[in-house]
Amino acid sequence: MSATSARNTGAGAATLERPRGRAPACLVAAAAALLLPWRAGAAPQRAAVQLEYRRAPGAGRCPGEALLREEMARQLGYDPVDPAADLQASALVFRGPGREMHATMELQDAEGAVTWSRHLVAYNDDCRELVMNMALALRVALDPSLRVQPAPAPVAAWTPEPASPFEAAAAAPVPPAGPELRLGVAAAAVFGVLQDTTPGTALHVALRYPSFSIGLEGHVQWPAAMTVGRQPVSTWIAAANAVPCSQVRHLFACAFISLGVATTSSAGVELIDTSSLWLATGPRAGIEMPFSDRIAVQVYGDIVLRLSELRIETPEAVLWVPPSVGGLVGLRVDFRLAGRREAPAPRAALARGTGAPH
Repeated sequence: MSATSARNTGAGAATLERPRGRAPACLVAAAAALLLPWRAGAAPQRAAVQLEYRRAPGAGRCPGEALLREEMARQLGYDPVDPAADLQASALVFRGPGREMHATMELQDAEGAVTWSRHLVAYNDDCRELVMNMALALRVALDPSLRVQPAPAPVAAWTPEPASPFEAAAAAPVPPAGPELRLGVAAAAVFGVLQDTTPGTALHVALRYPSFSIGLEGHVQWPAAMTVGRQPVSTWIAAANAVPCSQVRHLFACAFISLGVATTSSAGVELIDTSSLWLATGPRAGIEMPFSDRIAVQVYGDIVLRLSELRIETPEAVLWVPPSVGGLVGLRVDFRLAGRREAPAPRAALARGTGAPH
């Protein structure tokens, strides 16, 4: 073999051996180029948001911020709340008419523009269910894969910026609602009205509005006795009371007027005018403690101002004249027989900012 042939053979051998050294490196580089974009796309985008959660007066029994944050983390798979985030979420829970619970929510970007808002209502007074629905709505607003981009809005002439639905819902007055029917049974201790402190019973029916009620009750004060010459003389009262009341949450104040008859009897004493007109009026105040949607207990007190003349007398003498002022302490159990015909709750206008889901 010539030297030239030997050189050519050596060069060819060197040329054939180089690809064997570079082939694995090329495959690794190609695989890395294909896999790196896939791995970058596999990592889900996480949203971060500041959270402001408030409960208006009347919604103090609703769950706090912890439940909303916990449910958001459960649905998203991570906790999105970050005090340093640019996006801010505001949530307000407040009570509507009757047993409605409302929630308004909105998202604001770093410039303070509202990009999303929602108004939720729970009609069964279930704040926990309302908070769960709030978390679901916020999850849809924060998860880019679930958001539907709206079509671009046409450019319109300048109009005044509408009020934020979050602020409008908090300031909006509760619409008036129809009455509910209440039936109550009461027991009381009455003093200073008859000869001795005696029990009393009453059957109460009322039309109940959000801030006032109009009631009518039948009241019986059990007989009170006194002794005249070892002979018992007893007196009892049966009356009908009209009771209008004003209510502020669990407190109430009323005025009543009582019209009926006072009856005196004795087996061994001759009496004059055994039946007398009973007329009285006075204030009432108390507190109501609801135990369920249908049952509530009231504790109240009356000041009884007697307007009619009442005396126990025989043909020879006046035996007893009651004082002009007495009192009563009562306990009543109320049963709700029919719910209010509630007026429709106001709905906050939805913001049409970018990223508002439909």
